[in-house]
Amino acid sequence: MKKISLILLGSFYLTIARAQQPIDSIKKIEEEDFSQYANVEVATSTVVTKKYCSQKIVGLSPAKLISIGYDYVGNNELGLDTFDNIYGNQATILNNSGVRLAANFPVISNNKMILNLGFSYLDFKYRFKEPINNIHPFNYTLAKNGLRSYGLNGTLFKPLNETHFLILQSSLDLNGDFALTEFPISEALKVSGALLYGFKPHERLQYAFGVTRTYRAGEVNYLPIFLYNYTFKNKKWGIEMLLPARANVRYTFNARNMLFAGFELEGNSYALTKMTNDFNLIQYKNLQLRRSEIRARITYERSLYKFIWISLQAGYRINYNMNIDNGEFYRGFGDKPYLLNNSLSSALYFNFSLNLVSP
Repeated sequence: MKKISLILLGSFYLTIARAQQPIDSIKKIEEEDFSQYANVEVATSTVVTKKYCSQKIVGLSPAKLISIGYDYVGNNELGLDTFDNIYGNQATILNNSGVRLAANFPVISNNKMILNLGFSYLDFKYRFKEPINNIHPFNYTLAKNGLRSYGLNGTLFKPLNETHFLILQSSLDLNGDFALTEFPISEALKVSGALLYGFKPHERLQYAFGVTRTYRAGEVNYLPIFLYNYTFKNKKWGIEMLLPARANVRYTFNARNMLFAGFELEGNSYALTKMTNDFNLIQYKNLQLRRSEIRARITYERSLYKFIWISLQAGYRINYNMNIDNGEFYRGFGDKPYLLNNSLSSALYFNFSLNLVSP
C-alpha cells in the first residue's frame, strides 16, 4: 500500500512539473528580430502642395455682396456757361438724391482663383428752385430726366504663390439722362478696367501697383494706381486705400463695429441724348456730361444681424468736373475747350445703405 502511494505521489508531481514547463520548450516559436528595421526610412510624398495667399488681411472691412442705398445732397448752386444763343445763368439746386444698388457675387472661389461678377445702378434726381420751362437746356434735362448709370463688372483675384497676386478688374457702364429702354449704346457705353500686381508680406498687409482706364475724373483717363491695405498690430487701427480713387483710415471698435474717415473720387461720363432731342441740338454729334466730385466723409458701419450690416455716411461733396463736351474722346494735350464750362458749389451730403456682406 505504501509503495502504491509513493507511485501515485510521484506521478502527481511529474504532472505538475510538466504543466509549469514553458510553452516554447514544448513547441519552439521563432522570435521576431526587430533590428532588421533599424535602417528603414519613412517614405516621403512625391506630391508637392503649393500654397497661395488669400485676398483678405486681418481686420479688413467685410466685402459687400449686396448693397441697397440712398444718397442725398443738400442745397448748392449750379453756374451755367453760355450755350449757343442761350446765356449762362445761375441756378439753385435745392437738393439732389438718388438710389444706389450694387451686387457682387463670387462665381468661382478656390485657392487658385476668385472671380466675382456683379452689377450696379445709380439714379440721381435734381430738384431746382426755378421752374424747368424757363431755364437753360442743361438745367432742364437735370430737372426733368436726372442722371442714370447701369453697370456690369467683374473682378479676378489670382494668387501666384504665398506672397504675390494679380488683380484684374473691368466694368461696362451705360450712363446718360435717359431710361434703360431709351439708351443709345454707341454714345452711352463706357468701358473701364484696372490691372494690379501685388504683394502680401504677412496677414496684416497687402499692397499692389498697377494701371487703370477710368472715368472717375469725368472724361477717360489712363492712370497709375496704388493699392494699400494695412492693419496695425493692435488690430484697432487700419488703412484701406486705392489711390487715386479712395482712401480711408479705419478704427475697429470690435468685429461688428467700424468707423472710417477718408475720401472718394466719384464720377463718370454721361450721354445727354434726351437734352439733345428735347432741344433739337442735332448740330452736336455727341454731347457728354463730364461729372466728377470728391467726397470727404466719415462712415460708420455696424452688423445688425450676422451678415446684415448697416452703413451711415456723412460728408462734404466738392465738385471736380461738371463740364459738357462735344464728342471729345480723350483729353490730353492740345484738346479743344469744353463746349460748356459749368461750375457747381460744394454741399453737405448723406448716404444710408443696407448691406449683405461676405463671411
